[in-house]
Amino acid sequence: MSEPQEKRRKVLEESEESQCQFFVVRKKRHCKLSAAKGSKFCSQHEPITKTNDKEMGNKSAERVPCPLDPKHSVYAFKLNKHLKICNARPMKNENYIKIGLNIGSDDEEVVRDNGGHSVKLNELTCEYLKSLMDKINVTYEKFIKKTVVTVFREHDLLKEELSKPEFGVTALKHLKQTAALLGCLQEYKLLLPHTCFVEFGAGKGQVSYWIAQAIKHFKQCSVILVDKASHRHKKDNKVEDRDAVTRIRADIANLDLSWLPHKSESIVGVSKHLCGAATDMTLRCIVAGNQPPKEVNRKLCRTKGILIALCCHHRCEWKSFVGKSFLREMGFTLKDFAAMTKIVSWAVCGSGMSRERRKQLQEAEDSDDSIDQSSPDEDEDTVKLTRKEKEELGLRCKRILDYARIVFLRQNHYNANLIYYVNRDVTLENVCIVATHEINKSAPV
Repeated sequence: MSEPQEKRRKVLEESEESQCQFFVVRKKRHCKLSAAKGSKFCSQHEPITKTNDKEMGNKSAERVPCPLDPKHSVYAFKLNKHLKICNARPMKNENYIKIGLNIGSDDEEVVRDNGGHSVKLNELTCEYLKSLMDKINVTYEKFIKKTVVTVFREHDLLKEELSKPEFGVTALKHLKQTAALLGCLQEYKLLLPHTCFVEFGAGKGQVSYWIAQAIKHFKQCSVILVDKASHRHKKDNKVEDRDAVTRIRADIANLDLSWLPHKSESIVGVSKHLCGAATDMTLRCIVAGNQPPKEVNRKLCRTKGILIALCCHHRCEWKSFVGKSFLREMGFTLKDFAAMTKIVSWAVCGSGMSRERRKQLQEAEDSDDSIDQSSPDEDEDTVKLTRKEKEELGLRCKRILDYARIVFLRQNHYNANLIYYVNRDVTLENVCIVATHEINKSAPV
């Protein structure tokens, strides 16, 4: 065995020893979290123990199921503290929470076809797939080809941060995307005073942190982070002006934008990689928030700009999808939509091989054994396509779903477009929606 192979083997062995040994069946791999000291499992997957004489100091080390979500466990002596921060705890009944406000609605087609979730590509006929491909190609050529413009603008604020040598590949990748998104906000004249920036699906808040830095000298500006989970190591905690940043725990499906606590004249909605249905719920939330308030003493606060980096089109749902009308005009059915949400994965799935197949090839390479490197899936395709053709078809499906969202925004008084905001070598999901309300005359169309 060569020296690089031996080194790689040792690194893998060391990482396996420190990695949680819980096997996640759905993902066909072990948990990626680090194992707790003296245990084979992380704190999330530590097996539930029976009461015994084992002690942790003077406190019992017994683990019990979380009463809010029995999928995970917690030390009995930490239970009360855990219940206050558990992501499964009920959300507070705030004014901005309206259950089911942005979910969308079912229609007769959904009920008749049982939601369309049962579609499997390997069960579709060759004739149907060819018909669907024709509709995809015609729609793409007519409405979308050459309309996605390139806007690569890294905000100067992050130049020093991007030059730091200590950042790894993953950290640098996210920083580049954040810098590009701030550059887009600046390019479209959305980084302005008297604005409240709302980050949907904020996660750990990296984007909001840098927005807060960019606007800290502006008058009457604030940042609101919206996420349904409570994260550790939040970046927004490092913002010096604590009054300028507010974190709200809420599901976008239930968020009433008009009730958010801020004093700005207008709102800009932003998000970095908002998954599938969450993007559609966000667009519904924004459009609904632009309606005049029913309460007499409340003033309308319109969302003047939108910047959403898109991803995970395979998680789009017909019920919440905002582009139904466009798809129907183009002749797409619910079944077509369900099939397209499967095909989109071809755009980002790399070799198309399963994790087990890639591992088998790697082991064969290390042992110098010969093995057939062709994917077994290639012989099972209903329609024979090369890997490159599949990738292109997946990309076209993504852009059609995105363009349907653009049509929805234009119908609701936004000048909306799709743009490439970073190169594909930074992220394969390198397209975002940028939209400015028609009243925002200063922004480019």
